[in-house]
Amino acid sequence: MAASLSLTQLSSGNPIYDKYYRQVDPTSSGRVAAADAALFLKRSGLPDLVLGKIWDLADSERKGSLNKQQFFIALRLVACAQNGLEVALKSLNVAVPPPKFHDTSSPLSVGGVTADNSWVVKPEEKMKFDSVFESLLPVGGMLTGEKVKPVLLNSKLPVDILGRVWELSDLDRDGMLDRDEFSVAMYLVYRALEGEPVPMSLPPPLIPPSKRKKPSWVVSPSDKAKYDELFSKTDGDMDGLVSGPEVRDIFLKTGLPSATLARIWELCDIGDIGKLTREQFALALFLINLKLTKGLDPPQSLSPEMIPPSDRQNLKLNNVTNLAADFSAIKELDSLSNEIDLQDEVARENGGLHQLQVQRQKIKDVLEELDQQKASLEEQLSHIRKQTNQETQLISSLQSEHEDQEQQICQYEEELVQAREELLALQKESRRLQEMVQAAQEQLTPLKDSVRDSFTQVAQYEIKQVNIQTSKFKQTGVCIFSADDPFKEDLFGRADPFDGDPFKGTDPFAADAFFTQTSKATFSSEDPFSGSADPFSATPAGNDPFAPGGTTVNANTDSDPFAAVFGNESFGGGFADFTALAKVIY
Repeated sequence: MAASLSLTQLSSGNPIYDKYYRQVDPTSSGRVAAADAALFLKRSGLPDLVLGKIWDLADSERKGSLNKQQFFIALRLVACAQNGLEVALKSLNVAVPPPKFHDTSSPLSVGGVTADNSWVVKPEEKMKFDSVFESLLPVGGMLTGEKVKPVLLNSKLPVDILGRVWELSDLDRDGMLDRDEFSVAMYLVYRALEGEPVPMSLPPPLIPPSKRKKPSWVVSPSDKAKYDELFSKTDGDMDGLVSGPEVRDIFLKTGLPSATLARIWELCDIGDIGKLTREQFALALFLINLKLTKGLDPPQSLSPEMIPPSDRQNLKLNNVTNLAADFSAIKELDSLSNEIDLQDEVARENGGLHQLQVQRQKIKDVLEELDQQKASLEEQLSHIRKQTNQETQLISSLQSEHEDQEQQICQYEEELVQAREELLALQKESRRLQEMVQAAQEQLTPLKDSVRDSFTQVAQYEIKQVNIQTSKFKQTGVCIFSADDPFKEDLFGRADPFDGDPFKGTDPFAADAFFTQTSKATFSSEDPFSGSADPFSATPAGNDPFAPGGTTVNANTDSDPFAAVFGNESFGGGFADFTALAKVIY
């Protein structure tokens, strides 16, 4: 499939691919050697394992070199790896930005070497990052992932890139970032926003000074002093170096096998010059003493703390050349096979073939173990990405729910304010009405008293009038009652008040002169009505004083016996007045 793609399809028409090719093939020979390709691809910042896989896919013919199309394939695969895509031929059809390469002095280049061990984060950048760090309210000088996550997401970088930034920044793998680790994260984010790829592993210049491991040398100062004294005695020509013949007797006196001593010499002759420096000589004696006292065999390679301090910087300066040579040797299969055959012949002659096979098997086991670890890590990464997507969806859902609740709270607060205003208005109206009722009651009380006094005065007045009229009636005999019958309603109930003699033989009119004369002249002690004779029968017809309309008394007879008392007054209107007066009294 890769062979069928044209140069234009591989480069997407971007001229930068041709520019990169001219850098590795300035003479236009049409072939790029493995060493040149390795040095150039190393500038991408990708790990060696990824670059090895890219080389295998590009050098499909196993010729140990690349033509222009194959080099374009390698460039396209580098671009896929830098954008988080799988390093595979099927990814060549995916549109990706062109790859990015940097100088070996770039802090994001894994193989880069800086002139000193200073931190690439500049002081002014560190101040800005520290300000952001403090704004996130760290606890105990640490920020959790939950606090850092919004800051990283605000950069709008892909989630997988941000995940790699977090992994590179969390140097101690405690799930939190301190002040220096946060500065590393922000530095990587800003570099990524400028178009630089995030490395797969953190370059040494990016490691904060507080996090850098400073391996101490395994040779203690006291042992070093003893070994230096022996070195001075052994260095006969005083050139600062001891050769194999010069140290032969010292090594043989230890009683160790020649193969062990040869292995120790090989490890300590770091520059492979056939001589040992003062520190290398001390390291050789240290390894010999380790075997004699503790029975520990020399290691397969020197650990960082075993490397003499004076040789550490030299190793760094030679890293680029050594890596290019190693990369080229690994990829050139034909030449590697020839070298292995040659080494096998030499090992056969020296009896070391078995050791080479053991080493080869160990390397193979290590590679298999690395493949298993890679598969496990890829599975974990896939699981973490899935969890990240779920968490992102959950956060989005919670944010939406939070916004809805805030809107409801605002609505409830507005309704509460309106209800409080209505309550205050009702309370104010209630107080106003209570004050009006109280004021009305205060006005009503004197009115009631005034009405009661008025009724009392009216009653007293009417009683007084009744008394006056009664007195006048007694004095003048004039009827004060109106024509209405004051007794048309039975004031005494159903019982007849006259069914018995109310006077019991006492004459109620005895005091009156008229009645006195009449009674003396007319009435006797006998009942005037007991006889059948009508006492009024002698009255001439037509002279009836009680006839309707009244009659004229005969002139020849005596005057009306009641005239002296009543005269000719009419009773009209007197009984009506008396009736009204009686209603008031009773």
